[in-house]
Amino acid sequence: MTMSGGGPSPIDPQRPGSADGAGTATLRPASSVAVGAVGALAGVALLVPALATPDRDWVVVASIVLALVLLWLFVVRPRAQLSPDGIRLVNPLRVVDLTWPAIEEVRSRWALELLSAGRRYTAWGVPADPGRPQHGRSTLASASNAVTTHAVEAGTVRPAEHRPKAEAQTVAAEIERRIAADRLRPRERPSPVVPPGRVQSWDGFAVALLVGAVAFFVVAVLVL
Repeated sequence: MTMSGGGPSPIDPQRPGSADGAGTATLRPASSVAVGAVGALAGVALLVPALATPDRDWVVVASIVLALVLLWLFVVRPRAQLSPDGIRLVNPLRVVDLTWPAIEEVRSRWALELLSAGRRYTAWGVPADPGRPQHGRSTLASASNAVTTHAVEAGTVRPAEHRPKAEAQTVAAEIERRIAADRLRPRERPSPVVPPGRVQSWDGFAVALLVGAVAFFVVAVLVL
C-alpha cells in the first residue's frame, strides 16, 4: 500500500493486519457517521429539487455540493487506523503514517496528538473527552493517567476497551500499549524506516475534490 499523495507507507501490505488487511482497527466517533448520514440525506433532499427545476439556480446547487464536500472532508473522512505495525491518521486533506517505534510521545489535549522526530501530528478523527484527564507525559498528566489505571483495575471505572466511543485518552492508552508490545516483539527484520517528509502527505483525491467544489462554486457565482 502507498500513502495517499505519494511515498511508501510504513504499514507493510504484505503482512497480516496491515492497513488493508485483517487486524486493523478503524477508529472514528460514532457521531461523525450519524452527522454525516443526516447531512447527506438533507443535502440530497435539497440538491435533487434544485437540479430538477427548469430554471435552476446554479449558486444554490454549487452551495449544496460544496457543503456536502466539506461535510465529508471534515466530519466523515477523519479517522485513525491501528495495525500491528503502526498507525495511519486520515485527516481532511492529509494522511499521516507512523510505525510504533517512530512515535516518541502520545498526548491528548483537544484531540489525539503523536510526536515523532520533533514534529506533532494531530488526529482530527479522534477528539478528546473533556470530562477525562488529559493523556501525556507531563507530571500531572502521568499522575492522572495512573489514577485512572488504578480505578479501572479496582473496578470503579469502566475499562477503556469497553468504552463505546473513540476518544483520545482511550486511544492514547491503546497506542502506548501497542508501542510497549512492539518493543517486546521478536524482530524478523528491521523496522521499516520512513524517509523524512514522507510521514505526512497530501491526499490527492481529497484535495482535488475540495478544489473542484470551490471552483464550481466560484464559477456559479461569477459566471453562471
